[in-house]
This record gives sequence, C-alpha cells and structure tokens, in this order.
Amino acid sequence: MQTAERLREARRRRSSILAVWLAALALLIAFFLFIKSPYFTVGTVLVEGNKYITVEEVLRVADIPEKVNIFRLKTDNIRDRLMNDLRVAEVKVERNFPATIAIQIKERQPLAFVASQYGFVEIDRQGVVLAALKNLKQVKVPVITGVRLGNVYVGDQVNNPGLASVLTYLAALDETALNQLSEVNIKSPDELVAYTTESVYIRVGDSQRLTEKARLTGEILQEILAKKMAVEYVDLNYTSPIIKIRDR
Repeated sequence: MQTAERLREARRRRSSILAVWLAALALLIAFFLFIKSPYFTVGTVLVEGNKYITVEEVLRVADIPEKVNIFRLKTDNIRDRLMNDLRVAEVKVERNFPATIAIQIKERQPLAFVASQYGFVEIDRQGVVLAALKNLKQVKVPVITGVRLGNVYVGDQVNNPGLASVLTYLAALDETALNQLSEVNIKSPDELVAYTTESVYIRVGDSQRLTEKARLTGEILQEILAKKMAVEYVDLNYTSPIIKIRDR
C-alpha cells in the first residue's frame, strides 16, 4: 500500500516538474516572439549635440539599417562608423526602448572654410582637413579668402604660413565673436582683414599679437552690438584700436 502511494507521489512530482518546464518553455517562446515583434523595430533615431554636421550626414555615416530589431542592432558598429569621421570627436549610441536609437555627438570644432582645387575644405585649428565640399550651401564658420589650396584630402594637414596666422587668430576668438565673422582675407602675409556678418571690416594686420587682437575683436564686437554702433571699420594695428564710425 505504501509502495503504491510512493509511486503515485513520484508520478505527481514528475508531472509537476514537467508542467513547470513546459510553462517555462512557453514563457521563453513567448518572450522571444515578443522581442522579435514589430514593436521593437527601430522607428526613431535621435541625434543630439551636432552643430556643424547635419542630422542627414550623421544618419548617412551611421548607416542604420531600415526595419531592424532594436535588440539585433549593434551599437558598437554604429559608434565605430561615426568615429571614423574626422569631424566627430566623441560619440555615444544608446537604445531607448522600445524603438528609439539615441546618438549623442561631440564634434571636432571646424574653424574655417578654404577654397581648394575642387571646391572647399573645412579645417580645424590645427589645419587638419575635416571635410571636402564642392560648394558652400550653409556657412557656419568664416571663409578664408586670398589663398587657394591644391589637391588636399580629408585627413591632410595644411601647411601654409598665411593660413597659419589666420587660424591662430580665429582659434583665439570666443565662440560669440567667431560666429560674427563671415570672412578673413589674406591680402598679404602682413595684412589680414576680417569681415563681420554686419559688413564691418577689421584690420587685423600682421601676425604679431594675434591672441591679443582676437581678444580685442571680441570686446569691440560685443560693444558694437550692445551700443548698436554704426561702425565702418576697426583697426587693430595699434596698441589702442581705432574704431571708425560710419558717416551719416
């Protein structure tokens, strides 16, 4: 009698264990079907931190496949592709469930555009070519004129004495002042002239005291803006800058 009860108890235990395993298997299958469902198909890509690189360019370089499941997306590969772009200093790629990818960009700051053999190149403060363009559709940094580079490629470092002086001057400007300049013309190695977006021209002069001249540029532009001054030109060739007011 006891033997029969033990056998029934053993069968009940086996049945219970089997039921647990079947339930676990069903849950596992349901889980895999759920995460592979269209609910987790990437539908939105958020790009943040970009100022000079357009969202379209970021998405093109990131090369995120269409209709890909967020769990199957390899964020490290996206990061590596973006880091191969010289304009990008740092990048973070994260999954925001259920269907959003967030890309946080920290850019290498471009300082100016310069004409080249086949269009224009974007360079940073070290003279490294960050990008090459056939034409300038949207200018967010000054254009350096008076010099044309040859056949340069992305990643090349430009070595030009006149250009080096302009880059030193531009690199010493604060962002507010830099954003107010539209052009810097190299008339000669000893005569640099900057132009603002409000048509004020600034006689920077030679390559002496460039950091000081950049500081003065920022201070004077701030004063012009605050006082709404109608200025024709600013001359930084002297220790005490000359500000010429426009004739009325």
